[in-house]
Amino acid sequence: MPWSLLLGLVPRKVWLWLIGLTMALFLLQIILFASAITTLIGFQKSHSSDDVQSVDVVDGTAQVSAAVEQYRPLFEEYAAQYGVSDYVELLMAKTMQESGGKLDDVMQASESLGLPPNTIEDPERSIDVGIEYFADMLEKAGGDVKLALQAFNFGGGFIDYANDHNNGEYSKELSIEFSQMKYQELKHTGMYSCIRPESASTGACYGDIGYVDAVLRYLKGGIVEGDVQPTGEWMMPISGALTQTSDYGMRSDPFDGTQTMHRGIDFACTNAVTPIRSVDNGQVVSVQRGSSGYGNSVIIKHEDGLYSHYAHLFTFRVQKGDSIQKNEEIGKCGSTGNSTGPHLHFEVMTENQYRSDVDPAPYLDL
Repeated sequence: MPWSLLLGLVPRKVWLWLIGLTMALFLLQIILFASAITTLIGFQKSHSSDDVQSVDVVDGTAQVSAAVEQYRPLFEEYAAQYGVSDYVELLMAKTMQESGGKLDDVMQASESLGLPPNTIEDPERSIDVGIEYFADMLEKAGGDVKLALQAFNFGGGFIDYANDHNNGEYSKELSIEFSQMKYQELKHTGMYSCIRPESASTGACYGDIGYVDAVLRYLKGGIVEGDVQPTGEWMMPISGALTQTSDYGMRSDPFDGTQTMHRGIDFACTNAVTPIRSVDNGQVVSVQRGSSGYGNSVIIKHEDGLYSHYAHLFTFRVQKGDSIQKNEEIGKCGSTGNSTGPHLHFEVMTENQYRSDVDPAPYLDL
């Protein structure tokens, strides 16, 4: 049937109604399509780095020593240069964990340049390099602060590992898994050791699996004094004539000769014979057994808020939770853990946490 005849048979009002209906359906399709696109974009944004930056992680004031606080203008300058001005407090907290401001390479950034540890000798250069590396890790991590922090410690390969095994997200379990894998690959080099009891028990001895928590504990408020004043009441942890075999501070590592931070004072003693005694009244907060790192060790909390740490013991005479008196024996001298011979490694710490150490000499009147 010719189109002209068909048009003549259908009333004009019907045609207009059909045309209007068709146009309405067409417009509805456009609206639905636009809505779908908007929803998709919104979904993508909700999963972008704006969310994974975790505001609760980066908020707060860095609780740092006066030695680190003096560099605040440099942190602000280089953070602005590398587009991470919102992370100044976090970067300063990270520096407390790395050096406490006691080393020239304050951010321990030399390894990001492929250099040996503590090679950078200018604090400003260390801050420049360290912040640039953090900014790179943060971008690669899609803004995930915890992932970027752990990558600063492990290296950028950790981010690739997270992408392949955990949808690009940080977790402590993933850190342990990655550290275990890398340690098995590299332990033959002799460059890595278990720096935490947790590392020794899991075999996760590459890097620091507790790095993220260790950094974030400094995001609190205020400034802590870098040098807590001695009470003047502590006694020596070993009685009689003392032979001090290693001071607190940077030294040549006895195992591989590299320059490393020695976090306590070493005293010579007779294996399984010399009594090791508490320097003051306190409570035992940690008793660890181990064949690496500090070996058999005891940590005592004292009323002034300080902690004394006794490492490489042969045996213990105390348990966690015990109240202990000044001069009370806590164990015998030993050579457990990473030790070249019988000695007491003695530390003073401001918190029950690795790397919160201060020079023990003033407390022992040395």
